[in-house]
Amino acid sequence: MDIFITPSDIIKRCLFLEYKRFCLRDKKEDEIKAIILDDKPIILKEDDAFVIGLLKVVDTPNLVHRFKDHTEEFLKTRSTIVNNRLYVKSVVILREVLDFRNCFPDYFNPPFEYKKGIDDLKNFIDKLYPEIEKIPIQKIPNKEGKLIDHYSSNAVKSLLYPKTKDKSVD
Repeated sequence: MDIFITPSDIIKRCLFLEYKRFCLRDKKEDEIKAIILDDKPIILKEDDAFVIGLLKVVDTPNLVHRFKDHTEEFLKTRSTIVNNRLYVKSVVILREVLDFRNCFPDYFNPPFEYKKGIDDLKNFIDKLYPEIEKIPIQKIPNKEGKLIDHYSSNAVKSLLYPKTKDKSVD
């Protein structure tokens, strides 16, 4: 099956980095920029669509929600169980957060609702990143015995979904 899609549709679904990594790996940065600026429909093979994650995302301008879903899925797949607790390597989660922030190239001209979504996402990540860095580090040995810095996966997740105080009126 072939899928007709524009580069802007790929970017709006927060899949630009995966698309670039898997489908545009032979292209130079100026060629990629031209593809995005032209925004002409492209044919994406079903296998490529599956690899970049196109077949499992919904188009929404609520990019903070997409980021939270992406990060939660990332924690599920990249966390390690140690003493019945889940941990994720600190450098890996911090890099993933910054990579997601870069899903929208500077030369992408988004529609209004996505411009607001991108701004909201960048503000959210700018506030979240220092909070993740404040999570206490757990030193966990790898197979060679070298101590690697990890964060509690649950602590990262709790920053994504902070509990709010009940503001009920008496």
